[in-house]
Amino acid sequence: MRVRSFIPFLIAILLTLGLFYSDSISLGIPGEWSWQRIPFIGPSVLFGAIFAGLILAAYLLLVVWGHARISDCRRGELIAWLTGLVIASLTWSFYLQDSPPAEYSLSKAPFVLYYKGSSGYFTEANTNIKDVATYLSEYETKMEGGDVLHEGTHPPGLPLFYRSLIWLCDTWPGLQSFLVETQPASFQIACEIIAETTAVTPDPLTQRDRAVLWLATLITLLASALTVIPLFLLAHEFCSRRISWQVVAFWPLIPAALIFQPKSDALYSVLAVSFLYCWVAAWRRKSAACFILAGLLIWSGLFLTLAFLPVALCAVLYSLLSAWKRRAETTPHQFPWKRLFAAAGWSLLGFAVPLILCAVLFQLNLPRVWILNLQNHAGFYDEYPRTYWKWLLLNPMEISLSIGLPVIWLVLKSLCLRPDPDLKTGSHHATSVYPLLYSCLLVLGLLWLSGKNMGEAARLWLIFLPWFLLMTIPVWQLRQQQFEVSQEQPPSSLRQQTFWIGALVAQAIVCVATVFRITGFHFPPG
Repeated sequence: MRVRSFIPFLIAILLTLGLFYSDSISLGIPGEWSWQRIPFIGPSVLFGAIFAGLILAAYLLLVVWGHARISDCRRGELIAWLTGLVIASLTWSFYLQDSPPAEYSLSKAPFVLYYKGSSGYFTEANTNIKDVATYLSEYETKMEGGDVLHEGTHPPGLPLFYRSLIWLCDTWPGLQSFLVETQPASFQIACEIIAETTAVTPDPLTQRDRAVLWLATLITLLASALTVIPLFLLAHEFCSRRISWQVVAFWPLIPAALIFQPKSDALYSVLAVSFLYCWVAAWRRKSAACFILAGLLIWSGLFLTLAFLPVALCAVLYSLLSAWKRRAETTPHQFPWKRLFAAAGWSLLGFAVPLILCAVLFQLNLPRVWILNLQNHAGFYDEYPRTYWKWLLLNPMEISLSIGLPVIWLVLKSLCLRPDPDLKTGSHHATSVYPLLYSCLLVLGLLWLSGKNMGEAARLWLIFLPWFLLMTIPVWQLRQQQFEVSQEQPPSSLRQQTFWIGALVAQAIVCVATVFRITGFHFPPG
């Protein structure tokens, strides 16, 4: 392995450190929106970095070992390896987030979830949802109020999510006690501050509330960690197990997936990738059941947030590009209209059933609610003006830093590769991934040009960040093919893994530097 192969990763690390640790560089557009830096405290950072290094060493040991085993293992062992990766991701996320100075560690979670200015879904569920059926039947009227922030721009899924957690803790006192007793010290201290602040208000913080906030934090952490499973399955549709493992090993090291915990945005990636996997699997296997499941999943996502609309568009574009590719490869050239209509029909069935049930059982007109959400979101920039051209230039850099510059380098390297129709790795054809990659790129490009994310793009695009890892597949495919052709070393040799391990280490350094220096929230502690 040539040393010059690692120079881009070194440059990526130095650029990240220079941007984040120089107070003279604004992380946004002054006067419109800027991310805040965490004050640099030497001893705290040093201790946290050493601890993160130990966890990273254990993580690397796991993923390297898994890489050597996963290619030919049985299904039971594969499930064990993926479960281990989820646990490792959860451990890394939990301890890395609790390493920054006090108010920026896991103590941020109660403030983010409790106060309306940061999200408001817990408050909405705790104070305004007395009866679920009544709440849903009146939700359309509520959206007509025109709120341009969290409340008016989202469907009812998130308030109902918190209402279900409240019901769980009320119904199972043992669960409530367990959640209160297992809270880390930083979380407990934050809850004490909130309890003191709200003691004289009509709605003081209760033990039940503490349990709900901690349960929501754990679920969000777990949902983010679970993303590796559908991401592995989706990657495996186009490449070998070994390459799929290489791809998903980067997900726990994505900075944005950590600094925006426990916001609801961190919940979405597992559902979005699961939908894309079901759609791709359904298309490739002509499976009606998978299309129905995909329709149900996209409805579930849209019940939470309209951020799933671009995910649905990506799936449609993938089918169209795949159909066009199939037309070009067949003789005579024939566009597979029947296959497209079958995909639309079965997926719409899975989408329409819960939509109709909501209308019949709860008098909830979800299409009307979605239209009102879009109208309210459009009003946000009337109240909080943004300069389009400035954000058009800044957003690519913000997204790149939120993902990690080492991964961005791999993405650029992949996109610069020319698709080779003769390139094969194992039983998977290398070019088959390109319809999905081009679909992702087209959707991301449209979002970028739309100006819908002028400020906080790093958080709002969290649902799309797994796509960037999929874009690295061609790089790993090419490297594996080169080793197989040269026959210098077995595919599982340490020599083949050196570049991948170096990329993981570089990405981990960038991740730690970001988590220790950047806070993802603007909110008052009182």
